[in-house]
Amino acid sequence: MKLVIICMFAAFIIVIYTPNTSLANEVTTFDSSMKDWNTKREKASDLLKEAELEFKKGDELQGCFKQRQAAEYGIDGTRSLIRAFEISDSTYDLSDIKAGLKKWEELRDFC
Repeated sequence: MKLVIICMFAAFIIVIYTPNTSLANEVTTFDSSMKDWNTKREKASDLLKEAELEFKKGDELQGCFKQRQAAEYGIDGTRSLIRAFEISDSTYDLSDIKAGLKKWEELRDFC
């Protein structure tokens, strides 16, 4: 009887103090996705500013090149944002974010 109680106590201690790695992985993936979104959003914004300057100078070819680059960063970043919302099981309606993704795709395909 003592052996059964000791084994149950040991099992209880192991379960309590074993880290939940799947939860930790989800948090890490969520953080990684949010960081990726922020980084790519900033890069896309910078490239769009550069594209605007190129268009103003009359260099349509370089402007379109920068615009397509910006759109690719925007698309990748928005997908990371969607992934982060899905990981967090957010109740937020993703239709606005998905509409933004469609706009990035249109911007890429415009030139």
